Amino acid sequence: MGIFLTQARVGVVLISLHWAVHIRLFAVRNYGPVIHEFDPWFNYRATEYMVANGWQKFQAWYDEGVWYPLGRHVGSTTYPGLQLTAYALHSLFALVKPVDLNTICVYIPAGFGAVASALTGLLAYEATGNANSATAALFIMAIIPAHLMRSVAGGYDNESIAVSAIVGTFYLWVRSLRSEKSWPYAVLCGLCYVYLVAAWGGYVFALNMIGIHAAGLVLSGRFSRKLWKAYSIWFIIGTSGAVFGPARYLVGWQPFQSLEQLGPTVVFFGLLIWQATAYIARQRKMNTMGLMKLRAQVIVASVLLAAVVAFAVLPAGFFGPLSARVRGLFVKHTKTGNPLVDSVAEHQATPSRVYWAYFHVVCFLGPPGCLAMLYKLQDAKIFVILYALVAYYFSGKMIRLVLLLAPAGAVTAGHMIGLVVDFTLQAYEASGGKKDSKGSKASAKASTKSGTKKPSAKADSKAEASVVPSELKELYEEQVGFRRVTALILCTIVGFCMWRLTTHAFAIAPSLSEPQIMLRGKGRDGRPVIIDDFREAYWWLRDNTPEDARVMAWWDYGYQINGVANRTSIADGNTWNHEHIALLGKCLVSNENVSHAITKHLADYVLIWTTRFAGMYSDDIAKSPHMARIAGSVYPDIKPAEFYVSREGTPSKMMQESVLWRLHHWKLDPKAEKPLHFEEAYTTRNRMVRIYKVLDVDEESKRWRKEHGPGYPPALQQVLAASKPFEQIHGF
Repeated sequence: MGIFLTQARVGVVLISLHWAVHIRLFAVRNYGPVIHEFDPWFNYRATEYMVANGWQKFQAWYDEGVWYPLGRHVGSTTYPGLQLTAYALHSLFALVKPVDLNTICVYIPAGFGAVASALTGLLAYEATGNANSATAALFIMAIIPAHLMRSVAGGYDNESIAVSAIVGTFYLWVRSLRSEKSWPYAVLCGLCYVYLVAAWGGYVFALNMIGIHAAGLVLSGRFSRKLWKAYSIWFIIGTSGAVFGPARYLVGWQPFQSLEQLGPTVVFFGLLIWQATAYIARQRKMNTMGLMKLRAQVIVASVLLAAVVAFAVLPAGFFGPLSARVRGLFVKHTKTGNPLVDSVAEHQATPSRVYWAYFHVVCFLGPPGCLAMLYKLQDAKIFVILYALVAYYFSGKMIRLVLLLAPAGAVTAGHMIGLVVDFTLQAYEASGGKKDSKGSKASAKASTKSGTKKPSAKADSKAEASVVPSELKELYEEQVGFRRVTALILCTIVGFCMWRLTTHAFAIAPSLSEPQIMLRGKGRDGRPVIIDDFREAYWWLRDNTPEDARVMAWWDYGYQINGVANRTSIADGNTWNHEHIALLGKCLVSNENVSHAITKHLADYVLIWTTRFAGMYSDDIAKSPHMARIAGSVYPDIKPAEFYVSREGTPSKMMQESVLWRLHHWKLDPKAEKPLHFEEAYTTRNRMVRIYKVLDVDEESKRWRKEHGPGYPPALQQVLAASKPFEQIHGF
């Protein structure tokens, strides 16, 4: 029986890892190896540059083909972990059999989906000590849509590898706390954390999660020398890697300056004080009261010293405020104080229906599994409980953070399933409740076969009590028939839940895998067709415009203009310069004369999304209120309240006079006026994208930029002088 159970678990693990890759390949099967969406195109372009020029030149790369006329220093504004990963894999494959870089980048998310699933299983095993729970957690993580949505093939984005890095960091952290001799795992935890920092800005969550856990252990009276040693090793290695590692230009000294990262630093010094005072107390042979007094004195002195230091550096602006994105986790998403942050859909609050779509039956299995963690508490279980609670809170504040809840949901739901499997195995292995030596051996044997770590060799009543609450002890021990019926019912429920989760995941996976740069539809004859207007527009730019052509479009499309069309863009998804995006917004929402007076110094072509004429309403008209709000936050002459389309579809006067409305509707709406300063150059087959040539381009400004380098030409100084620096609105 024991061999059979082991083989069954191995089989489930192998199937889960296979499915973890298979379920993420729908896009490849439907469209081929295509890079998806917007951000992945920047990541791919940056990877191409790194592979072609090497790591050192990548760090020094100042890209003048983006954010025209300013450019962007890529090395100091990019988390390079994804590019380094693809670079390393490309180099390794080159030693055996060369593989196209595009293919590697397309398949990385699917491969790391399997890696994240395996690491989630390890985290579950460390927390529960139960192989059945770990196997179930791995299976759930492999297919759960909350994880799937950011790890499909072609979705070459930071999160696709960051989930593996986060779960790996968490697993190695709790593993380092297993015993006094487990501290080497803290070294690996620190290194894994450095990789996470290089991969994604979400490292702040992992940093604070470990800090919260360590502080929670101290407050709950679970401080130990192993905790101090593991945390110190992890913090020193991790923070050093963050400050001096691959992402050093982006991270800088934020671990000691940023308010959202200072907490773990305080915990580090707090643990140091706790350990030092414990050592002094042992040397002086103090009692508990003496130790408490000593700690109180040291803490008061430390707080006073910290206050003096903070008072000295605060006037110099050493400490920075909470970022807009972090502030958005504590206030409503429409009130972060930054209209640029508020304009991003994935920064909005999470509707309740999203949880059912992305977690499905885990919504029912996770909470009881989390509660079950409270039984026989240990450090790893406390971590999972805190992780689940914190991740659940933040997932409700921002849609993109639903991803962080996926591993916690898989572990807690897996624990619940593991308990049911244990209960079933013990129920059908029980001898009927007789407490003789034979029965005791049978119970211990059942516990071993169920996959529980460190199985007990004591009486079966103790082994069984680990599964059933004490008030049902007598019924549990004596009523074998009741136990078996109950086990059968529970197994049926769990089996049904897993079947429903599997069918739901495979049903939703194709839609989550849609690349967005290409779409599927049906022709007039009902046959499926590929709608490729977006790439069609970019290919037209690539093939029909000069290599130095500058293309103005809303910042969403900048990465694709660079990556697919290989042309210069005005702004993109990096959104590092609010004032520049405001200038872009002013060009699009102003009337044609005002717009052209600015645009002729910046662009040769203007690209507009007009997808509403193909039945899709997420086009530039839908985004235009955000354009007006962002422009109005810098340029007082832009009045966002006057820029709208009524519920009846009637545009306001300002909207109708805007160049965006005119370029969007010309020839597609009989009422639209013909543009005077822009000439239609190309409209895609399904009228989803339109490209206009800017007339009377100012060649002097273009020449000035080539001769003087990054910066606005003198002809725009009067426009820029009318702007005001953007000031973050603090909503606390």
